[in-house]
Amino acid sequence: METLQQNVMKYKLDAFVVSEEESIYYLTGLTYKSLERLFVLVVKSDKVTFIVPKMELAHLKHVKNVDELKYYWEYPAKEGERWEDILIDEIKKCKTIGVENKTPFEIYALLKSVTFQIQECSLLNQQRWIKSSNEIELIKIASKYCETAIHQLNANCYYGMTELEILGIGKNIQRSIIAETDFDYLASSILVAAWPSRISFQPHGIPKVDDKLIEGSHISLAFLRVNGYAAELERTFFTKKPTNEQKNIFRIMLEARKKCYKILREGIPSEEVDLASKHFLEKEGLGNNIMHRTGHGIGLGNHEEPFLAEGDKTILKENMVVSIEPGIYIEGIGGFRHSDTVRITKNGFEVLTNCVDEIEDLTFENFNLISRIKGVIAKKMFKIK
Repeated sequence: METLQQNVMKYKLDAFVVSEEESIYYLTGLTYKSLERLFVLVVKSDKVTFIVPKMELAHLKHVKNVDELKYYWEYPAKEGERWEDILIDEIKKCKTIGVENKTPFEIYALLKSVTFQIQECSLLNQQRWIKSSNEIELIKIASKYCETAIHQLNANCYYGMTELEILGIGKNIQRSIIAETDFDYLASSILVAAWPSRISFQPHGIPKVDDKLIEGSHISLAFLRVNGYAAELERTFFTKKPTNEQKNIFRIMLEARKKCYKILREGIPSEEVDLASKHFLEKEGLGNNIMHRTGHGIGLGNHEEPFLAEGDKTILKENMVVSIEPGIYIEGIGGFRHSDTVRITKNGFEVLTNCVDEIEDLTFENFNLISRIKGVIAKKMFKIK
């Protein structure tokens, strides 16, 4: 908050309006769900005011880094008791107002309707890009739970395993987080799944609970936010011996990752990481099988800036955290993508999620009797054939 206030002064803003949930959490440590009721921080160089619905006052007796709490009656409310009235009253003496680039339209429209000079700026976003040592440690905790999830999947998967059984691993991880941490359920989300071969060529296809891991390439996913901070880990794997064609595409995917890691360090534009894998895959004749950028920022959100994407010229800096996940998608053959959570360092990078990479270690043809018995029970319980 002190850094943001210094920047408000530096860039000659009279106030900076913050309304995104993750940003408010970042500045105050407060977790909440706004639904339709807006929460708004008004950050001035010498004062921070927090505007909240009246119903929230009962549990907001003290909020870190806030000088004054103000409340509005409801959403909607009559004139004089609305959030609009409280916000305008708080900034009525201001001329230049800074806003986040994800500011809700209703706030932006209100500010534009009055005689303020509105400046959309990335002060707070850029501040969030570079993680403190404490933030890095929290991301490492989330990374360890990602590792645990994928290791459990690797240890228990078998030919014919259902998506339902994989979702059960996510419940195990949630129980561990509750038992082992100061669990904040509003600042946590746990998604453990696998994109079965049926849809692995679709990066954002939706698996069904009765999908089964059979022939072809599958992609496992641990997509977690643990007490505020996120991490992700993905691996391409097989439950039946891959074909020579699948082995070759897997090899090319690994090589594309190596191209990214070879240049990843402080000081390069983020788009260069994307272009390193993209140009390699194009030379391999797979340009039409790329469906997304090489990676994205990770922090309070699982997806945030900077983006490792052609067109994003953000200069990477030490302690930015990103995903590295070039992918290849071919209908009829499968999807091929590994993803890791990675910290940028001065001279390179630190991989925060660790899991086996090679195809030999990610091909599971073992009989796995205990897992099969558990699977039979789960399928009967949920009437899956």
